[in-house]
Amino acid sequence: VRSLALSPSEEMLALSTSTSQLYQMSLLGQDLLKPDESLTVEPVLTQFHVGPILGMDVCVRKPLVVTCGSDKSVRVWNYLEKTCELCRFFNEEAYSVAFHPSGFHLIIGFSDKLRLMNLLMEDMKPYRDIAIKGCRECRFSNGGQYFAATSSNCIQVYKTYTCELVRTLHDHSMKVRSVAWSADDS
Repeated sequence: VRSLALSPSEEMLALSTSTSQLYQMSLLGQDLLKPDESLTVEPVLTQFHVGPILGMDVCVRKPLVVTCGSDKSVRVWNYLEKTCELCRFFNEEAYSVAFHPSGFHLIIGFSDKLRLMNLLMEDMKPYRDIAIKGCRECRFSNGGQYFAATSSNCIQVYKTYTCELVRTLHDHSMKVRSVAWSADDS
């Protein structure tokens, strides 16, 4: 906790943390001197990433944006309601993230793998891991039947539902910095 502020009526306590989050706690009906009483601390706003955002993608069929940050979290945001719909923390940083056009699947690039995730009502569930090291860019095709993932100066194209490798494009002279699909996914 970095700082505390008491409301003029002394009914609410605001707390700011070292991770730039803002919380509130009602003091009404609370006996702060009782050690067995549990205190309820709630975020004032939706919690944000702590540190830089490393990857981001927008869903084409739903008002959703997905981000991954150096805080080892992947977050799905509803940009119309301005809320965080889902948040999941991992054991390592995610370098890249992409939304399937349907909005029901994600691919997340980590240092040692590419992970396919299914988005459920209140959770992200791993579907399959593919051994791709240092995946800094990934992208689903416009139709969603393929996805591409980079590893240094190589691009690998997979079938989305079977995870079968379709083609490896390895004639790039430098590190691949972005991936884009043509309108017809060719």
